[in-house]
Amino acid sequence: MKILLLGLGRFGSAIADRLLTYGHSLTVIESDPYVVERYLSGREESLLKNFRACIGDATSLLVWEYLPLEEFDLIVSSLRSGEFNRTICEIVREIYRNYDIPVLVLAFDNSYERFYANYNCKSFLLPDLAAGFVEGFLLKNIVKPVGIGLGKNEILEVTVSPKSPYTKVPIYPRRLRHWKLGLIYRGEKIILPKRRVVLKPHDRVILLGDDPKVVLDVAKAMAFGEPQFPLSFGENLLTVLKDNELHYLKEYYYLWKHSRVKNVVLFTEKGDLKKVRPFVGDEAFLRSLIIERGSDYSLLVKKSIQGNFSAGIISAPYRRRFLFLYNYNLKGWFRQETPFLVPRLSFPYRRVLVSLNTENPQGLIEPVFEVFQLLKGERLTFLVVNLPEVLLPKSEKVKVEKTLSLLEEYKKLYGLKNRVEVVQQEGNPEKKTLKFLKNYDLLVVGYLPKKIGLFEPYTPYLLAKTSPKSVLAIPTEKNQEGENQ
Repeated sequence: MKILLLGLGRFGSAIADRLLTYGHSLTVIESDPYVVERYLSGREESLLKNFRACIGDATSLLVWEYLPLEEFDLIVSSLRSGEFNRTICEIVREIYRNYDIPVLVLAFDNSYERFYANYNCKSFLLPDLAAGFVEGFLLKNIVKPVGIGLGKNEILEVTVSPKSPYTKVPIYPRRLRHWKLGLIYRGEKIILPKRRVVLKPHDRVILLGDDPKVVLDVAKAMAFGEPQFPLSFGENLLTVLKDNELHYLKEYYYLWKHSRVKNVVLFTEKGDLKKVRPFVGDEAFLRSLIIERGSDYSLLVKKSIQGNFSAGIISAPYRRRFLFLYNYNLKGWFRQETPFLVPRLSFPYRRVLVSLNTENPQGLIEPVFEVFQLLKGERLTFLVVNLPEVLLPKSEKVKVEKTLSLLEEYKKLYGLKNRVEVVQQEGNPEKKTLKFLKNYDLLVVGYLPKKIGLFEPYTPYLLAKTSPKSVLAIPTEKNQEGENQ
């Protein structure tokens, strides 16, 4: 390529060396003859065969008249002055009307950032680049690409830690919100994630997303094993509360403090913040509270609402209105793909019970351990209730064995061996679980998003409906053996 370089100072000379080493043809404009002479005297002749210097002021039209501008493939400015760089952009774009040649500006401040963008000149803020490298050094296994995208963490490269929970369970790309898996580098192999993928320690993963905060949080979870629930689904808790239900905000406040929920989006009848203060007075929480007008519980399961407000959890009290009628259709909540909380004011969640009576119990384990670690809980119990062993199908036995094996790995991974137990019982899953639940504060159920039949005895639904304690329901994908990459 033929490249025009403006300035041959410290940055300019380093750029010149790199370009000449790669065999590019380089023309340099430098106003100080001594700087050019010093550069030439310190380089081998073989390196300078494609080097040409022009002594003069890069902002002068007299200099530009002697340049074959149409022959250059790229212009790079390493001038320190923002005014000078602005003049360069005006000369190329306005005076010579050249809109095709790329112009790169190495800027020392962002005074003219918008101006460069308007003239289609790409600028790199050198202090930000330096800060990015320092940030990358501190984060160790997280790399922020330079010169790609907006440079705001919306694109990151992560080296997966052996401690990361993402190495233990499958990731389903279509379920992810606000971040995506780009490419996975496993040694010399390149993997393009499709329907299902399980990461391995030391994989290098390209993360992409439309919310840089979410992307960075996911990167930390992969690189350091930090729990991030519910950020893989979204970052906010959405709720609908009538005026006589605002006391449930106390439970949402507790969850906000003990999870990665960023904001609580409250749909309420009048949208009055004054009515909220008597229940939660924490100013930090009140600043994170987003109040919207609306009182229809069906708002929470609308995909457009969930998408617009980045729903990571949806929640509303589930209460009987009349003899057999409730304020919303709980079965409908089991059709959608966002975790939901049925609040029953049983917080703080010190003792957590997890029902493994679901289609894919293995897919439930990773988010449960994340939640428990965030809650700083005292006891975590996994309960599986099955038919007597002689009546249990072989497929169910295999599923239970694999789930228990995975649980043992997670206990070691999180260092929670003394606080986690597994209980197996025989009998009716609903009755046994509810009896066991008396000594716990929170029940967690997993579910496969689907339509529940009118007379279908679906255990997660029955537990969420009848539990006297708060219930957190987490969606899982169908367990598909053999798709693992």
